[in-house]
Amino acid sequence: MRGTFAAMLVVLIATAATAGVDDIFREGETLDYTLQWTRISGGSARMTISPLNGDRYRITSVGKSGAFFSRFFKVRDEIEAIVTRDTFSTLQYHKVLDERGRKKDELTVIDRQKNAATRQGKIIEVPERVYDPLSLIYHLRTLDLKPGTSHEFTIIADGKIYVVHANVTGRETITTPAGKYDCVIVEPKMASTAGVFRDDQNRMLIWYTNDDRRIPVRIRSDVNIGSITATLRAITPGVTSTEPVTQRGQ
Repeated sequence: MRGTFAAMLVVLIATAATAGVDDIFREGETLDYTLQWTRISGGSARMTISPLNGDRYRITSVGKSGAFFSRFFKVRDEIEAIVTRDTFSTLQYHKVLDERGRKKDELTVIDRQKNAATRQGKIIEVPERVYDPLSLIYHLRTLDLKPGTSHEFTIIADGKIYVVHANVTGRETITTPAGKYDCVIVEPKMASTAGVFRDDQNRMLIWYTNDDRRIPVRIRSDVNIGSITATLRAITPGVTSTEPVTQRGQ
């Protein structure tokens, strides 16, 4: 009897943790961030997730430079991912970038029946489950992020297929404008030395809250010329707009 009760308790705890994230996704969520380019405050970003057509989620990420930073380097990046609700596998990935006048508009559409992705007229064979860089950030929120664990994924980015290992490297308490959080640190890393999560000089680190919400409160990308850091400023239930709010002084 004790063994049965203990087993039921473990199942209930695991279900409760998953349900917390699932409830957030079903209701929709808006996360606002401040952006820093190598310690210089220079912009804002907003990430959202909301249900779409019953069996899908729409995930967006919009980042833009503030008025002051735009004098030197004007940036507006928009990303939209449409994913399946049950597995977070990517169905569509749309990227519109405008960085100092250099523009890029790329759409990737995945046919789940044929396991094929189409991008700029090129057809790419994909596995049954494939993620994109944005959907992966959200899919990780549904998984066990205990320090020491590692998860493997196949992602599609820039028309290529990569294998990514997301390693939970440790814990850290950080303070943000949205509050103080106990976090776990996740480092997605390419199995090869090419792609969006490249090598030791081009790293991405994500700080997720160490609770059942697993909110990404900080995202940092280290590149050869410095780093870009998004730090959580506000959490809002639901989605009313994908447009980030510019803060005074930016």
